[in-house]
Amino acid sequence: PKVWVMLAVACLFGQITKADEPGKEVMGSVVTELLFATNGSLEAVKERGKELSEKEIKKLKASEKLAFKEYRRLGTDRQPIWRAFENWSVPMKPSEEIMVSFEPKGRFGKSGLQLDLKLWLQRREVLASLPVLMEGQRLYILGPKWRGGNLIVGIELVDLQ
Repeated sequence: PKVWVMLAVACLFGQITKADEPGKEVMGSVVTELLFATNGSLEAVKERGKELSEKEIKKLKASEKLAFKEYRRLGTDRQPIWRAFENWSVPMKPSEEIMVSFEPKGRFGKSGLQLDLKLWLQRREVLASLPVLMEGQRLYILGPKWRGGNLIVGIELVDLQ
């Protein structure tokens, strides 16, 4: 009982900070990118979507599952990876229609990390994956159909510590 009282008093007077919370250590950061891909019209994303570089399009088309006629970038977000917490990325800020959650599951060598990755559409989980990300290498994951095309999630591990 005395320990809890002392802990409560320490918190009230700022003796314990967020840095003291277990699991709050930053392991690095993740860049998430949301792409729209279609073999039809870009009408659904004409005002929001930005063109991709030829190099990026070539990389996407190298995979049969990601080969589409047209691509547009809907948004990008960079977020820290907290060691023991679920992390959230909102690549189409300020819209929360599409979000990505990720939680570290373990290191993979010196430059890799396995993540529990989920794609959320309108606050419903629509895709789950457990990829191993290697620092500096972007991974593309084909997502669900959306507005006459498909979503593609690009994720890259940066600044792994």
